[in-house]
Amino acid sequence: MRHLSLPEKFNELPLGPQAKTRNLEEVLVVGQSLKITLTDLAPAEAVTVSLKTQGELEIYSESNQRIDTPGLMFLQQLPKLALLARTFSDRPQDRCLQIAFQDPQGAQISQVDLKLTCLRICLDVDADRDGIVDENHPGKGDWQWGAQGQGAILLVHTDRDHVHSDSQYTDRDQGTALLNLKDASLMIARRAGLVDLPPGCEIQLSVSHDQAQRICIYDELNPIGDELIGPKQAQAKLERTDQDTLFFVKGISFPDVDFDGLIEITLSLIKDGETLYCDRVVFRVAPWMMTPNTLSPITVFVSRLSEGDNEDFIEDLRKVVGQAGVQLDPVPPEFHDDDPWMRDEIEVGYTQAPGKAVHVIFDSPRDRGLDHLAKRQAISSQFGYVIRKSRDQATKLDSFGNLEVSPPVTVNGVTYPFGRLMFGGTRPEIMENPRRKLKVLRDFFFAQQIQAPVELFSDWLSVGHIDEFMNFVPAPDAKGFKLLMASPDQGYDLLNKLHSKGHGEALLRQGKQLDQKPAAISVAEVLRDQALADHNRRFQAYITWNREVLKQELGLDEADIIDLPALFEDKDGRAISFFPNMVNMLVLNQHLAIPKPFGPRVNDQCHFETYVRGVLNPLGLVCHFIDDWDTYFRKGGEIHCGTNTSRQPYRQKWWEVEPTFLQSRYRPSTAAPS
Repeated sequence: MRHLSLPEKFNELPLGPQAKTRNLEEVLVVGQSLKITLTDLAPAEAVTVSLKTQGELEIYSESNQRIDTPGLMFLQQLPKLALLARTFSDRPQDRCLQIAFQDPQGAQISQVDLKLTCLRICLDVDADRDGIVDENHPGKGDWQWGAQGQGAILLVHTDRDHVHSDSQYTDRDQGTALLNLKDASLMIARRAGLVDLPPGCEIQLSVSHDQAQRICIYDELNPIGDELIGPKQAQAKLERTDQDTLFFVKGISFPDVDFDGLIEITLSLIKDGETLYCDRVVFRVAPWMMTPNTLSPITVFVSRLSEGDNEDFIEDLRKVVGQAGVQLDPVPPEFHDDDPWMRDEIEVGYTQAPGKAVHVIFDSPRDRGLDHLAKRQAISSQFGYVIRKSRDQATKLDSFGNLEVSPPVTVNGVTYPFGRLMFGGTRPEIMENPRRKLKVLRDFFFAQQIQAPVELFSDWLSVGHIDEFMNFVPAPDAKGFKLLMASPDQGYDLLNKLHSKGHGEALLRQGKQLDQKPAAISVAEVLRDQALADHNRRFQAYITWNREVLKQELGLDEADIIDLPALFEDKDGRAISFFPNMVNMLVLNQHLAIPKPFGPRVNDQCHFETYVRGVLNPLGLVCHFIDDWDTYFRKGGEIHCGTNTSRQPYRQKWWEVEPTFLQSRYRPSTAAPS
């Protein structure tokens, strides 16, 4: 509700042709009431007031009661009133409220003629999230979660916010000067009434200075030019005001520690520098989300190394990918400079708004050869791009092999419909020279709000990635998945059973080389190595610690976890794999591309492979063991480290989650040090 603004020298306004009549001119916005304090207009000796309207106007008392036949009233009974128009003017000043004041004897002593021009103006968005811009939706100025919630949504295709980076990033830096309109959200400034605005009036669009750094707004008349509103300009005058104006709005920053994701845009009617009316809409920037192994894969990416170093591996992988019905994209050397660690450089997630979804590459701050891949994909129409950098030095824990997401889980009655993010950190009471994932990354993950991160303990590993001891596979049970965990205890159990059955001379790593020496070692030799056993007891304790955290944070019990045999050896106080680590597999629907472990062979069968098939095949999973010894294992990684996968987004929409889930998102993990 707006109050009538009187001129500073109201009583000195020139009189009209009728004695003691003063004229006021006002603009009234359709549907918005104008509050008038009659006692401010009345002479001191006035006792009664009479009202008369011309044209479509509604009069309401201070108690919001409509006054249909104003007549003559005592001023003390109607000290204030409100005017409302429900239709717009077809000519200037075609509405009038005549206010006449009388003295105690009933003689008219003063009259005010309030001449009104009525305009219809509003700002509209897709507030009910059905993909269509609503007309003056009552919930457009608020944002609420849930299936019955309200509020519009913005996508970020290319994030311009590095956070603590010295470089600047814009769409044009990446060669994408044209706005990708299909990913923009629509907004309409509706205008009806006179072709020309009343004298002295203009319409302005604005956001706060801080929020201007997070969005770009383009006018439909100039969709590929400079932003109407953006980082360089927080407000703009609308040049065309005689009809509806369509705007394209896009986010340029994902939610983060200094940005809650909410954007408020205001449309203002201004006359002679005074704001007569404001309408506002609220957007929420859609979060960046990860996809778990239980969602359908689309494309598998792998670096094609120069000199054909991993050509055999790619061909073996192609067979698995083909059986899974997935596309394989071997990336040529010019986009990765022979950097094989596809998983470490990027994570392919997505962002979503009503009617549209965009896969978004999260580029890790490791910035090695595969950094070129992120830029290659970012300039395509299929992928968006986001990166977070820091002035602090990145460590191995900042690579995205140290980033995973669970399938949907329910924990203590709280459902996480999009799973929970997990990344590895440290336990400073245990580790010398502890490492932890950069704060800018941790802040970013928590700020998305949707996938409630859990910090685990991975610093005990030389590479420091959680994909070295855990993974998820689909399963035909109520939870829909199983957690796979690397288990030195399981490895030693299998070796001890073999030895007890007289297979102590069976060889692990047969026919392979390590440090230019034969890598083969017998079961008996492994079991006699006391130092190796001591190290694996220590590493098993760290895995067990993570196991308990995962059970607590994901609502799991022992039946939900499958142990796969693994052994680790010590390297400068941290662990490296003793043989190819089968947990570090690629999951493609029911097909699993698993590092060939080169375990002890009995009856011409690898005992480790036989065991893994025995625990995974009953789940309907198909195990494909691929030799990655030379291409990945000897370099410190496995198949999961050397590949990346884009997956279908969730069918459920993130904006439909219930508030109970969101209120639990910051429950601290017991693994996270301060």
